[in-house]
Amino acid sequence: MQIGLFPACRRLLFPLLSVGLCAGATAAMADEILDQQLEQPSAADHPSTGPWNVTLGMGAGYAPRFEGAERYHFTPIPYGSVSYAGIGSLGPQGLGANVLKAGGFRAGLLLGYGGGRDESDDPHLHGLGNITTAIQMGGFAAYQWNAFEIRAQARQAVTHTGNGLVGSVGATYTLRPAAGWMFKMGPELSFADGDHMKRYFSVTGEQSRASGLQVYSAGGGLQDVSLGLNATYQLSPHWLLFGIAKVSEIIGDAADSPIVQDKDQAFGGIGVAYHF
Repeated sequence: MQIGLFPACRRLLFPLLSVGLCAGATAAMADEILDQQLEQPSAADHPSTGPWNVTLGMGAGYAPRFEGAERYHFTPIPYGSVSYAGIGSLGPQGLGANVLKAGGFRAGLLLGYGGGRDESDDPHLHGLGNITTAIQMGGFAAYQWNAFEIRAQARQAVTHTGNGLVGSVGATYTLRPAAGWMFKMGPELSFADGDHMKRYFSVTGEQSRASGLQVYSAGGGLQDVSLGLNATYQLSPHWLLFGIAKVSEIIGDAADSPIVQDKDQAFGGIGVAYHF
């Protein structure tokens, strides 16, 4: 068992944080995707011969204009991860640092961005005001057994703290049916505290007068349940194609919000990535 940050982590911490903030800025372009925690590649998906394991890619997806929207739009998909010697990983969702590893279990710290929302994203949001993207900090735990992995995480906004705390628990099954092909699929359950639900799903009196939506107060609890699929095909030792699909249903107090037009949400996208 290893407890505490790995020694090399101290040498990499500041450059990783810097790159993490850049990755977060890219992620802000795809808030509705990253908020749903779509599966990103890991070092185990595409092994590397050296300590560095890098997968970088970009694609395009078709997603709701905001969580609960009935209208959809095309949006960029930042896709990838950068890891070093099992210390952790850096990707569009931010920086994850392994603090504890024992067998198939790992746990650690998270630093990333939480998506905002602009009232210009959709006519239905007019009068609700903008929600600013926030830096989040939190932790995660995961256990992998053969092709199965279960995971949980929670992240609190440390800037614009009114964005609150969000978290999720989920499971993933990895299938490699033929040479070059890999599929990762599984369910996920998301939750949020009262601050987050108030910011994203409540309607104040002032917002009601400006938007025409009825006043509503949402409390913390379960937010959505989803089923996701991530598929990759290895074109060459370095190039791969990826596809992502996800269906979800908004539940709890969020589902009853007048901001939500459609409780059933779907997303799909494709892209290309380079691994080295």
